[in-house]
Amino acid sequence: MAIHPGDTLAGYQVTQLLGRGGMGEVWAARAPDGTHEVAIKVLLAKAAMKPDLVARFEREAMVCASIDSEYVCKLLGHQRDANGTHVLVFEKLLGESLSDRLKRELYLPFAEVGPIIDDTLLGLAAAHRAGVIHRDLKPGNVFLERTADPARPERAKVLDFGISKLMRNRDGHRDEPSLTDFDATLGSFAYMAPEQVRGAARVDHRCDLYAVGTVAFRALAGRLPYEGPSAGTVIALKLDRTAPSLSEATRDRWPAALERFLARALQRDPEQRFATAEEALVEWRACLPSAVSRRSAPTTVPHGQGPSGSTLADQPVTMTEAEDDWDSGSTQTEAGNSWRPGS
Repeated sequence: MAIHPGDTLAGYQVTQLLGRGGMGEVWAARAPDGTHEVAIKVLLAKAAMKPDLVARFEREAMVCASIDSEYVCKLLGHQRDANGTHVLVFEKLLGESLSDRLKRELYLPFAEVGPIIDDTLLGLAAAHRAGVIHRDLKPGNVFLERTADPARPERAKVLDFGISKLMRNRDGHRDEPSLTDFDATLGSFAYMAPEQVRGAARVDHRCDLYAVGTVAFRALAGRLPYEGPSAGTVIALKLDRTAPSLSEATRDRWPAALERFLARALQRDPEQRFATAEEALVEWRACLPSAVSRRSAPTTVPHGQGPSGSTLADQPVTMTEAEDDWDSGSTQTEAGNSWRPGS
């Protein structure tokens, strides 16, 4: 059933379309009493006819509800509308994605990237503690939320767990249906780890740490570690060559600690990367003490967080699987978000 502004969806009044992808749409909506707005992710009717996509949508709800972090998108509700439409209701954020900022700025100063990556690693650490691997971390899935705190006017939040994977339990069993066992690759090629290119079903949490390294590299250098005329070229380079340093990519001098961090995060062999997001966070903070000091939040890594989450967006998360275009909007081969309005 088509959705239009003014319609009622999951008890909210729809106001505008925020985004559309291969599986669904994201709409802004207002509470009946007008007190707050939300972002509602809707599974399209054609996708709802496929049991595996419905199961993936249901799993996204379970995953988002299991992560307790102010640096991860917060799920407010999950239901089937009166019309039978599958919906996820998220808190609506004010701000912009890191992808949109990089399209406008091309690259960002060291001190600005510091808190963004810090927050992103905090979000990933919470997800990994909940047994969740994101598998599609990229600038489009890092949202820069405006806050009311003058001491900390911005906070980064990890979005879109639509193609996430649940890790194995201690007894060796998985908590998820085998939705991706036969998928060759899921995610955006420009940011995915080499082992993920070979097969998304076999990756562990360290693929997210590779993606964080790529996001940081892109934000600082204004280009990706690997670039070429096609996705195939980028994949071949990623599988066969060591990632360049920032100095090699930009011909500028960078702090040695930062170069070491990126070199380790972008190792082709996952065994050579950081073992955990917490370990990566400690090393990242050692690179940028001046940037971290801008934060009002404690500098220690939180442990033992429980279920829930933390928020969606004005420019919502992507719902495509591996459908991103290879365009020249940001860099020569960076995966764009073709679902975004106006793109």
